[in-house]
Amino acid sequence: MISFSGKFQYLESTGQVIQSGSCRITVEKETFLLTPEKGAPLAFDFGDIDAFSPGDYQLSVKLYTGKSILLSQFGKTFQNLGHDLLEAYRGRLIQCLLLEDLEEIKRFDGLARLESADGSFSSPAELRLYKSNLAVIPESATGLQWRLADIDVVELDQAAYTVTVLSGRDRLLISKLAKRTEDFRDSLQSAIQDISEKSARTVHELLPFLNPDQFQKSAELLKEGRAVAASRLKAVHPQIVPALLENTVDAGLRPYFEFLRKKSGDDSFFTGFKLIWREEEAKEEGEAESVPVETDGGGQQAAPAKAQPSSEAAGSEEEAKDREGDKVNEEPVLHWFFFPLKMAAAKGCPNMAAWECTSRSGRATYFFRLFPENLTGVQDPAKASPEIENAIQRLNRALLLLNFRREPIYLPDDTLEIQPRYRRYAVACRKIPVLKGLRRAFLGRAIHTSPEAWQNQVESILAKQ
Repeated sequence: MISFSGKFQYLESTGQVIQSGSCRITVEKETFLLTPEKGAPLAFDFGDIDAFSPGDYQLSVKLYTGKSILLSQFGKTFQNLGHDLLEAYRGRLIQCLLLEDLEEIKRFDGLARLESADGSFSSPAELRLYKSNLAVIPESATGLQWRLADIDVVELDQAAYTVTVLSGRDRLLISKLAKRTEDFRDSLQSAIQDISEKSARTVHELLPFLNPDQFQKSAELLKEGRAVAASRLKAVHPQIVPALLENTVDAGLRPYFEFLRKKSGDDSFFTGFKLIWREEEAKEEGEAESVPVETDGGGQQAAPAKAQPSSEAAGSEEEAKDREGDKVNEEPVLHWFFFPLKMAAAKGCPNMAAWECTSRSGRATYFFRLFPENLTGVQDPAKASPEIENAIQRLNRALLLLNFRREPIYLPDDTLEIQPRYRRYAVACRKIPVLKGLRRAFLGRAIHTSPEAWQNQVESILAKQ
């Protein structure tokens, strides 16, 4: 805990002074505390900062409320103040962007310019490269993260010392890296290639019967983190879907899967997978000990069902040892499915989807609305496929940005705001708009207690729609 003494102004969004005078600033791990000589103190989470603007011997901090704090006259301690505040802000922002569990590779300081329909900026920024994500922490704008698997192009303009990164329609230009420009480009490309290689290995292990051309098409569709329609995979090879169901649905979760598949209509589902890194795996194992007691459809307390042994668990002791040896080199993978569900009384295309993890941490089925309740434009099921796929992709993207954390989906707003352990999720919903949309779309969840109790919960959720 470090303190600095100087002067401050607390300003309205219009620039009008609300409060001013001498003060003491205390920098804690997650909290900014301002204690004035006169008047009430100010305290807020570093995640509440939207922009951090250092100047010549003064520093401005803009809050998400639109108000700002101007700090000045800190004398010789000003540089230390600016450094400590910026480091605390960056550290908290990484937590609020839900990246704290990922393994960091390198950091770079430069100038970032984002061109996006969701918002643009140009600002000095710190870049943090992780095994699976790229975080951009600008000083004068809200931070962002991109999944490496979603990056389409990385280009270096050697004359301008600028790296251009493209993801869909979004464009990120990184400059002023000086001698580290090529290092940034090479490190980013290498990390992306690692993801691509591991993704290709996963697809090949699942679908070893494909010829090279079929594999290329499948690998393009089944990119790490993407949700793809089963119909697209069947068009490449008719055995892809049966192979996926055989190799990605754990035996203990198959009753839940088959029920949803029937409700959805055979093979109208979407599927995807995500590589699980060691640090994420450790987090999952730690959280498994603290899963809250759930209630089944009748309101009775019930613990999550234990995974049933899969069919490959059978066999001789020698075979089991062989399988265990093979798994040493396997990449841990999380597999999931989306099932568009059409209600019996509903008209038009399905407006609900069930999300089911069929490996590793599948403890519940989550249900989401695909389209806003007031939508009237998708009434013809024959024309609905593109709209359904777009809606599934939106849900999928939000779940990936959550890194498949479940608590930010189902916990009430008050819990996220009030309980300190969940506070970063409330901040994340402000800084990552698709997460707020995911919470609005959430309709309920059915806990994997027993297939019978789970089915009662599912029918209850369906009946309310």
